[in-house]
Order: sequence, then C-alpha cells, then structure tokens
Amino acid sequence: MSNEPKGISSGQTLTQPPSSAASVPAKPANPRPNKRDELRLLVNSHHPIIAVETPEEERLEQLLLDVAAELAVPMYTWSVTSGLAKAHGAPIYNTDSPEQAVGNIALIQGDAIFLLKDFARYCDNDRVCRRLRELAEKFRAERRSIVITAAALQLPPDLRGDSVPFQLGLPTADELLQGVKNVLAEMNRTQQIPITLDVAGIAQLAQNLVGLPQEEAMRALRMCILARRRIDAGLLDAALDAKRDALRSDGLLETVRRDASFADVAGLKRLREWIAKRKSALTPEGRRFGLEPPKGILITGVQGCGKSLAARSVAGEWGYEMARLDAGALYDKFIGESEKKLQKALELAQKLAPMVLWIDEIEKAFASAGSSGDADAGLSQRLLATLLTWMQDRESGVFLAATSNNISALPPEMLRKGRFDEIFFVDLPSAEVRSALFALHLKKRARDVASFDLSKLAVASEGFSGAEIEQAIVSGLYTAFAQKQQLSTEILIGEIRGTQPLSITRAEDIQAIRNWAKNRAVPAD
Repeated sequence: MSNEPKGISSGQTLTQPPSSAASVPAKPANPRPNKRDELRLLVNSHHPIIAVETPEEERLEQLLLDVAAELAVPMYTWSVTSGLAKAHGAPIYNTDSPEQAVGNIALIQGDAIFLLKDFARYCDNDRVCRRLRELAEKFRAERRSIVITAAALQLPPDLRGDSVPFQLGLPTADELLQGVKNVLAEMNRTQQIPITLDVAGIAQLAQNLVGLPQEEAMRALRMCILARRRIDAGLLDAALDAKRDALRSDGLLETVRRDASFADVAGLKRLREWIAKRKSALTPEGRRFGLEPPKGILITGVQGCGKSLAARSVAGEWGYEMARLDAGALYDKFIGESEKKLQKALELAQKLAPMVLWIDEIEKAFASAGSSGDADAGLSQRLLATLLTWMQDRESGVFLAATSNNISALPPEMLRKGRFDEIFFVDLPSAEVRSALFALHLKKRARDVASFDLSKLAVASEGFSGAEIEQAIVSGLYTAFAQKQQLSTEILIGEIRGTQPLSITRAEDIQAIRNWAKNRAVPAD
C-alpha cells in the first residue's frame, strides 16, 4: 500500500502555507506577472528576437511550449545536432547548419515561436547575422519570435537593437512544488520509502529548496531522501543543508546557519529594541495595521564590538534564513561580468525571501565608488548603482544588514535616508556591558560565573572591546592549564594587564569614528 499523502496528488494544489509562515511578509497587492505571462507578453508584443541566458534549457522549453499552447501557435526547436523540428515532430531535412536553419525559418508562414539552442555562438557569422536581421524586420509586423538561449549569451552589436533580454530567473516555491511532489511519489513507489510529511511540510520542503535551479533542486532532494531513507520532518533541515552546500560552491551568496540571537549579545539595548519593534511588521496583525516591512540597517563602530554578531542575530530573532554576500567574489576581470554577478546574487536573495542579507565590511566593495572611478575604471561605481537600484526597487522580504568599520569611506548616496532604515553606531562597551560580556563568555566555556569577580574584571578591562575580552578569557585558559590551576579572576586580570587594547593602539582612529557618529548615527547601546 502506498504511503503517499493527499498533498502530493497531481490534481491537488497546496493553498495553505506551513504553520511557520505567519511571519512571512505579505505579498504585494499587485504581484509581478509570472514568467509565463512575461514570455507571452513579449511574443504578443511582436518582439522578433528574445535572448535568454539560462542553464535551465528544459525548463525554458517547457515554458515556451505552454505559451505556444495558450496562443495556439506552433513551436519549433533547433540544435546543431538535430536541426530544425516542429515540437514533438521529426526534424526538417538538411537544417542542422545555422544558416540553413535561419533560411528555413524564413519559409515557414504564419505565427510561430522558434527556440534556437546555443545559437548565439553562430551569430558572429556575417551571413547568419544578416539573415537574422532580415527576419527581425519581417517579424515585427507578425506574432513570430525567435528565442535564442544559452548558459552564457552575448549577441553581436548588430543584433542587440532587434533583441530583448528575458530573465528566466530561478524557480519559485510554487514552481518547485509539483516537482517535489513527483520526487516524493517516485521515491515512495520505487524505493518503498514511507512518506510521513503532511501537506504543510511538503510546501515548506519546496520553499527550502528555493534558490536552486529546478533539476539541481530535484537532484538534491533525491540525494537527501536516499541518504536518510525517510521522508519526514527531518527532511526539511536536510534539504536546507544541501542547498547551503550548493550555494556555497557558487561563491556569490553563502547561506549562514541561523545559530545566533540577541541572547548571545551583551548590550546594544537600542538596537535590540529597534529590531523587536520591527518584528511586529512581519505579523498579520502588523500588516493589517499598516506597518511597512523594514528594509535594512547599517551597523558601524569600533572593531571587535559585535557588529557582525548583531547583524547575524537579526535572523535568529525573526526566524529568518540568512545569507552572506561575499563582495570580494563579485569582481571579475571581464567587463560587465561583475555587475551580472551582483544582479544574480540579489535576484537569488529575493528568491530566498523572507531572509536577512548580510554584507560584512561593505566599504571594501564600494569605497572606490565615492572617488572619480579611476582606481578601478568605474567598476565600483557601476556595482554601487546596481545595489542602490535594487535597494530602492526591491520587493519586501529581504532585510539588508550591512556592517562597516570605516563608514566615512562609503559614498554619500548609500548613506542618505531611505537607503537604510537606520544607521547604528556600536561603541566600546561600558563597565556594565563588559561585566555581562565576561559572564557570557565564561558561561560558553562552562565556567561558574559566581566564582569570578565580574565588577573587578570590568574595571580592569576599561577600553577593551568584546573581542578583546573574549581573547583575554581564551589566553587565561591557556595560562591556567599551564599552571595546573582553575581559571580565576586573578589570572584573567593578569592577562588583561598584559594586553594593549585597540582603544590605546588606535586611539586617534577610534576618536575619529566617534566624532563622525556623534550627529550622524544612533547609538546602539
């Protein structure tokens, strides 16, 4: 007997989100059209050439077949190995060469869609390019479109004016859902693996795979099921881990485990209150009240005082997924590739929503944008323009948490009101916060906090950052072990006195940061 639940039958759709979806921001009142609608609009608008850069050739072909069926027009496909053929039909004789294929397209009468696979590489040929331009001139008056696709696509300048780019993008959770159902049913049928996941769990499983191409997501799901031999609630975390591994190999966006919250942070009272208030906008009650979802924050301040940990803690507080954008991985030696990488990363972040997008030390990626652009031939300025456009136009669901050690290096366009909801300044911890930091780090190392004089340690560590306090405890543990003693207040004070903190070695720099933040940022504590 099959263990297949009702939720995976092909004729049934999931209308109820998983129980944890109460915190997901509401969708816009006028949602953007789906990809099939966008493609249909391009064909109906008489665009003669549609350029699609995507590795998901099969998904694009199925999408075009759906559009052709809706419009009641025939669809033809071409590849260099099989030639030109009507969908589900036999190839037309002697059409495997690009020039012959274009010549035969000119002979086909009436409305039609033509999918040419990997055709861009042949467009540099003078005769092929000329024939395409002549076809484009005729197709503008008819509902006939040539769709050129490849994993990497660059059309020659002569054809760019006749073509329109189409971003297929990554599949949404709704698009992945049917594939997930099919894989679960397949594993249940062929491997006799029981299904104990309910309808809401299956919907969440599809959501957890968002961010991967369709076939890669299905392969990852099969691997997880075969490795575990179970289709239960534990499969949700396994799918998330598989997605993190896949995204990490891409090098653009690295998903980060949601293992931090403000329980791991000492101080930062105002920042914590701000985050707690904005959480209300993520609830159904807050949305009905009219609260707008927050866009993001920029956290600046003294090095080692918990900026990165605070940014990571937002995801833990809200129950969001988190991804880190590696700014260093964006730069490419080829013109235009860096901007495309950033656009791809930001698109992926939107697909992973709701989530926190963390950009650590943001000034390292965009500092040169504030100069004339001579240092990097204007690359930083172009990357900044791409990011600012996304920050202005993006849909709700992605919260940007950026940190900066040198905010004065950032261009003014990034700091104006509206880019970030707020700019917070993290200063060196007060005596009260230093005491809490000692307690926090001692607990992490399984030490009895009551056996330490926290007030004495707080006084001795004046001017120390949180990172320096943690390092003093680490050094103290080594000293105690070497002396065959238990860690004590006296050993820790000895370590503190043997260290010169950043507040002394870089006193001028820290004062400059404080002067900048005095009237420009909100104190985090």
